[in-house]
Amino acid sequence: MDHHDEDLAAEQVGGGFAVDSPGHYPLGFRDFWRSQLALWEAFPDLWNHAHDIHEGFAAGSAIIQLTGTFVRDLDMPWHEFPLIQATGERIVLPPERLEFTLEYGEILSIRNVSPDGVGLLGILAVEGITLPPPGIMG
Repeated sequence: MDHHDEDLAAEQVGGGFAVDSPGHYPLGFRDFWRSQLALWEAFPDLWNHAHDIHEGFAAGSAIIQLTGTFVRDLDMPWHEFPLIQATGERIVLPPERLEFTLEYGEILSIRNVSPDGVGLLGILAVEGITLPPPGIMG
């Protein structure tokens, strides 16, 4: 994902792909990718810093730590989501543990399993936004 290549990302996920993370309902690939594009636009240097990557037959896990600089307004592809003005500040979120469901080498799901996982809400909290608009909380 850090390469921002939709075709490459699409090749690595299964047909029923979903992302489940704090702050939103599970997202299919198309909605997840649209969200990623909006985040990359606002944080051009957004990076996952993935490490401790483990892959088994049907499951995997990794630790990620999001960092980036908020240089452009954040315009998420959800109607209920307000435009968030860029601050120019660099964010560094705490490490989070992700688990993956795998099938035939494709990722079927990504789930944030950190007890204090922050995901999108963590990015917003750093910017002073503590309550997401209706419809985003899952």
